[in-house]
Amino acid sequence: MRAAIIDDRADDRNALFHELDTVLRERGYQVDAIDLFSGGEEFLESFEKGKYDLIFFDIYMDGLNGIETAAQVRSVDRSVRVIFVTTSNDFAAESYSLRADYYLLKPFVHDDIVKAMTLIDMADYERQRIVSLPDGSTCFLHDIIYTEYYNHRVILHLKNAKKKQLRTSQGRMEEILCGNDSFFTCTKGIIVNLEYVQRIDDGMIFLSENHQVPVSRRRMAQVRKAHAGYLFSQVRA
Repeated sequence: MRAAIIDDRADDRNALFHELDTVLRERGYQVDAIDLFSGGEEFLESFEKGKYDLIFFDIYMDGLNGIETAAQVRSVDRSVRVIFVTTSNDFAAESYSLRADYYLLKPFVHDDIVKAMTLIDMADYERQRIVSLPDGSTCFLHDIIYTEYYNHRVILHLKNAKKKQLRTSQGRMEEILCGNDSFFTCTKGIIVNLEYVQRIDDGMIFLSENHQVPVSRRRMAQVRKAHAGYLFSQVRA
């Protein structure tokens, strides 16, 4: 993930940098860079198509304001995600015409950044989210279909019939995975990626690539609720 923040107020610029970096890492994104710029002219001097995945523009800036700067960006890059940061919604109509993905009002707090990153369309980057495993290696969350624990080891069942085995506890894997909305413990020792659930029927969860795992009777209602919540979040996004 490469992001840029353009704001002529150093305090606001730095505050957003620290909150954004924290939220991205909490959500499992690999943060390659968050570049800071004090004005639109400075930013445009180094900008080129495809350089950034996400750009935050403060609207009220000396010189080129955020709307004017974003207009020049949009003229060459239609896919980069754009978020406007401001103390007023006076420029709402202009921001919509420039296909702004979100509108962040100052003063913002941690939860505001979380909401912004949740609501904007980041599907391509969701597939790039990584997780650090107990053995020091990393794995793309999107690649995990389900995990199973047996004899002090966890087996990760990955896409394309791949597997990865770790010596760790079930509790540790739940700490790592279940903080993400798409993972849920369906029965003792098994965590499923709700993204790959095809149906839940007769005490079994049927997953992609012909996988199927049991679900305990006492957790059936919770699993169905978690899966419904996941599907709703995907439609809402």
